[in-house]
Amino acid sequence: MGNPTLTRFYSLHYLLPFIVTAIILLHLVLLHTSGSSNPLGINSSQDKISFYPYFFLKDAVGLALALVFYVILIHFYPNLLGHSDNYIQANPLVTPTHIVPEWYFLPFYAILRAIPNKIGGVVAMLGAILILFIIPFIDRSPIRTPRVRPIFNFFF
Repeated sequence: MGNPTLTRFYSLHYLLPFIVTAIILLHLVLLHTSGSSNPLGINSSQDKISFYPYFFLKDAVGLALALVFYVILIHFYPNLLGHSDNYIQANPLVTPTHIVPEWYFLPFYAILRAIPNKIGGVVAMLGAILILFIIPFIDRSPIRTPRVRPIFNFFF
C-alpha cells in the first residue's frame, strides 16, 4: 500500500458518513411523502399514524438517551472501551504476534488462507459477498413475511 491508496481510503472513510446521512434523510423524506407499507401487501390507507409528532418524538427521545449515554461515556470514562495495547509505542519494523483479524473479517481471512492463488482468493471472497445479493431473487412469492420464505424455513 502506498500513499495514493491510503489517501483514497481516508477520503472514503471521511465521506462515507455524509453519504449514509444523505441516504437516511432521503429515506425519511420518501417515507414521509409516500407513507410506509406493510409486509402483507394489504392497502391500509386508513388508520395511519402520522410521522410527526408520534414517531418523531419517540425517535427524538431515543436519540437523546443515546447521546446522554455517549457524552457520559466520553467525558467520565474515556478509557473504558480502550485496550492497554494502545499505550505501547509502535515499532513499524515488527508486527506483533498477538494481532489477529477481527471476528467479522475471519471468514474472509479463512477464504484467503484456503485458496493458494491470490487472484482466486480475491474472486472467492468477492463471490462470498455477491452471493448475498442473490438471496432476495430466489423467492418470488408476493407474501413478504419471513415465515413463508423457503430460505427461512430451510435454516430454521
